[in-house]
Amino acid sequence: MESACTEGNERRITNVANGVNTTDAVNVGQLQSGLNALQGNVNSVARAAYSGVAAATALTMIPDVDQGKTIAVGVGTANFQGYQAVALGASARITQNLKVKLGGGYGSSGGATFGGGMSYQW
Repeated sequence: MESACTEGNERRITNVANGVNTTDAVNVGQLQSGLNALQGNVNSVARAAYSGVAAATALTMIPDVDQGKTIAVGVGTANFQGYQAVALGASARITQNLKVKLGGGYGSSGGATFGGGMSYQW
């Protein structure tokens, strides 16, 4: 028995309805729709990630309190892959050896990040 779909004798099945059950065949329209939805989700995650990287970078651009000073307040900004962010932060020298730092950043895609830290120096 010879196959109708041998090389040089290919056939296209047309006007295939959308598959409904898990064992149904999928048509190009359904496949393309699924791929478009997946790409949209990937793009959304990328926007959030790029904005988050920008916000984290903006936080690191805020200088620490200098030796001999008690409090520093600052602003940082950054850009990553076309996504901008701004951050506000403060650091305080509690004692000669103890410093505290707090900050928050906001990215252009709407995500916010917050952080804090403490260090003891000797």
